[in-house]
Amino acid sequence: KPRDPSARAAACDDLRGTCATMGVAGSQDQAKDQPRVLPATAVSRYPPLPEDVRRVARAAVLGGSGVTVAGEERFSVATPFGPVVNVSFLDEARQIMFLNRHLCTHWDDSTGEVRYAPPHEVNYRAMVWCLHECGVRRVVALSSTGTLQPQDVPIGCVLMPDDFYMVLPMPTTFWPHPAMGTFEAQKEKGHVGRVHYAPCIKEDAPWMSFRAEVQKMLNPVLADPACSKLKMAKGQTRECWPSTPEPEKSIQDDPCVYVNTVGPRFETRAEIRSYRALGGTVVGMTCGYEWALCNELMLPYALVSVVDNACNGLSTHPKGALQEYLDHKQSIADVTTALVGALVKGLSSAPA
Repeated sequence: KPRDPSARAAACDDLRGTCATMGVAGSQDQAKDQPRVLPATAVSRYPPLPEDVRRVARAAVLGGSGVTVAGEERFSVATPFGPVVNVSFLDEARQIMFLNRHLCTHWDDSTGEVRYAPPHEVNYRAMVWCLHECGVRRVVALSSTGTLQPQDVPIGCVLMPDDFYMVLPMPTTFWPHPAMGTFEAQKEKGHVGRVHYAPCIKEDAPWMSFRAEVQKMLNPVLADPACSKLKMAKGQTRECWPSTPEPEKSIQDDPCVYVNTVGPRFETRAEIRSYRALGGTVVGMTCGYEWALCNELMLPYALVSVVDNACNGLSTHPKGALQEYLDHKQSIADVTTALVGALVKGLSSAPA
């Protein structure tokens, strides 16, 4: 650790440069690595989403490594930040869009087939702008997480985090796109969002209302026989699951914090100790970026986190946290299927 102030500043500059070069998730240089035009091989697999379908008001579900559902038809959408592929719908009316965050922004040029993008490589700006391009008004995100508090938040429970903490708070923004305002979105200037805002506050009425709606949509899953192994986190009841009894009070006094790490590796034991000390609840590698960008576009974002493992240094699994995650992810396929099914049913009947 350099003691001289100028040396410390130089070290920080070197770190920022390294992060930008590596394309750390959410950095402004990330989208530059993406080709702006899909190769013909990808277009044949994922034809452009028809214009008449794009502007219909709808909801979206974002999934990750633990969610394998998708619609039969797959499309592509061009955005100012790079193309998005593998776009599908979960209902016949095309009212519920689905994107797998790891399988929508990268592809194999030779075959055109989508390829896996680890958390640090996902083009979050393209993915979230795609939602805007396609008329999405509300977003539910499903995520796999590790618990920082195994006694209070056991493996096998489902939570709705109400705050997030960015381990590496690089700028995650659509700025300087001309459709972004500063402190407010001025429609007369064509703005669709703004860059200065306070996230995760109980005064955000549309967000709080949408979270309450999602809780009601998902609550019946608890009674599904296929989900009998679900566990409760401290403070949850059957009536309020997967949220907490008094959401506004919880946000203020006892927040459920999603800690967004960089990935793609799991965290060190020392890192986990620091996140616990900061008041973190669960750890993931993706959703903070999505949450911030959706907030910038004023899209209510409800995060639903499935706890698949105890974090490194906290796991009692004989082979450690990583193997615990792999084992549990395979065992809860019925739970994620039930969650998606409940969302499809609820979002289909609720106006976007």
